[in-house]
Amino acid sequence: MHNKADDTHVEASPSGEFTRRSLDIMLSQTRASAVALTLAGPLYGLMVVPRTGWLPWLAWYLMLVGSVLVRQRYFARLVARDGYTGQTLQRVSMWAGATGVLTAACVPLFVHWLTLPEVAVLTVLILGQMLVAMIGVEPRMYALYMAASLAMVFVGWLAEGNSAQKIVIGLAMLLGGTMMQRAVSTYWKTLRDNAEMGARNALLVGQLRAALEKQQEIQRARSRFLGAASHDLRQPAQALVFLTDIFRRTGDAARRETVAQQIVRTGESIDTMFRHLVDFAQIDVGTLRVNLQPVQLGWLVQAAISGFAEKCTAKGLRFRVDMQADGAVMADPVLLERVLRNFLDNAAKYSLAGEIVLRVQQSGDDLEISVQDQGVGIEEEDLATVWNAFQRGRSAALVEAEGIGLGLAICRHMADMMGARLGLHSRPGEGTRVTICLPRAAEPAPAVRPADDARRPDLHGRLVAVVENDRLGREALSAWLQEAGAAVAAGADLEQTREALRATGRRPDCIIADYRLSHGDGVGAIAALREQHGPVPALIVSAEPGLQERGFGLPCLQKPVTPGALMEQLRRLFPGPGQRSGST
Repeated sequence: MHNKADDTHVEASPSGEFTRRSLDIMLSQTRASAVALTLAGPLYGLMVVPRTGWLPWLAWYLMLVGSVLVRQRYFARLVARDGYTGQTLQRVSMWAGATGVLTAACVPLFVHWLTLPEVAVLTVLILGQMLVAMIGVEPRMYALYMAASLAMVFVGWLAEGNSAQKIVIGLAMLLGGTMMQRAVSTYWKTLRDNAEMGARNALLVGQLRAALEKQQEIQRARSRFLGAASHDLRQPAQALVFLTDIFRRTGDAARRETVAQQIVRTGESIDTMFRHLVDFAQIDVGTLRVNLQPVQLGWLVQAAISGFAEKCTAKGLRFRVDMQADGAVMADPVLLERVLRNFLDNAAKYSLAGEIVLRVQQSGDDLEISVQDQGVGIEEEDLATVWNAFQRGRSAALVEAEGIGLGLAICRHMADMMGARLGLHSRPGEGTRVTICLPRAAEPAPAVRPADDARRPDLHGRLVAVVENDRLGREALSAWLQEAGAAVAAGADLEQTREALRATGRRPDCIIADYRLSHGDGVGAIAALREQHGPVPALIVSAEPGLQERGFGLPCLQKPVTPGALMEQLRRLFPGPGQRSGST
């Protein structure tokens, strides 16, 4: 009788569900009453025809049956056309009430031919019909129907009964009508409450279903994440296994140098993948935070391009910076540097020859940073998906680019967190230009002391205390420090490190500690060593995420750490060349 779309619409709210239930009840009752009135008409005729003859009763009966049949066809077309709406319910109620009054009209029509007992029988039959025929109707509509029907019956009693009977029947109708009205109002309220409860339950079920589907999609996404991560991390790891075996076996110095450079590039590839995975995991669980502040673009660009020119030279690419504008922007310096490094890494990864340009220029009231390359470019049909996680265009196969398709997805999320706008323009075979546009800061950025890039820390003769619970990591770090000229006192925890320091008989010049230790943590270990040896420079090198945000008051580097980054941090820690600690 009605289309599914209409049902779906009305069930979306408590009022819609209430309308649907009321209309269902009304339609069911009108169908039942149509059959009942058709069958009850001849029963009325048993009393009426002997008094009036066939013609008056037949005229009333045909009018009643005809109105009922027309009414039911109208209801069917109305619901099919308009659906289960409040207006449909109102029209069904009005027509059902109007045809119902025709039944009560038999009393004033035939009362002059009937005896008082016969009028009483008709009255009882009509009152019974009134009680059940219009249940589910809005109380005010039922009040109109009841008043019209009782008025018809009372008019018949005015012509037939005496004064006492008229008073009694009038009071009885008033009292009975009041009780019926209260019954209908109570039923209406119960129906409304049940409908509201049903709608709330349906809404709750929908929310639970949506939450379950979302959770299942998250699980599927995590499975894809783990599958892609494990697959792509195995590729450079496999290359590293072969390269180290070649390096170990070959005795040719030139060959060893070439393999060593390949090992470095493979390690950098693993480092980039790992950092992307960590960033994406933080984004996925919502632990990545933004700290907006005025940032001087000139200094941040210099930090972002550190070591990139050498990387381009090794690949046969040219690189230059074009600072057409400068100034302070509102950004998170850490996130913005990551975005720019991702832009630069992609430019180098997808370029076989040509030039890469990092340009800063004015864009309206904002500053725009762009990275332009002359690489393989991106196919037009891939442009819409390159910002999605684990999506790599077909151009990646042309240059055999490493990676897992997370770089631009991470950039997009970080840019959104900073309120920055990203742009990407690319042509296959011509190159790609990617941009980030940032608002200027209302206040100047704090002054930054330029780094003395020419000065590397002099580690010869310095004693570095290393607190690292991972044996391979401890041995590798110790070997690197010793290769740089430092003496090392290393241990898996605080007590082992103290024992190693006692064996040297010296005060450490620096402390490098992992955060997560077998007993306690690196912050506590540094505090204990400083209590014993004084204010020794120290830093945390750990795989633990978000250490910078915890306010330890210590410089923190997140593993994996490149030798250049660690050397730069050591340079900042040592007060100057030539200064050495004494013995304890």
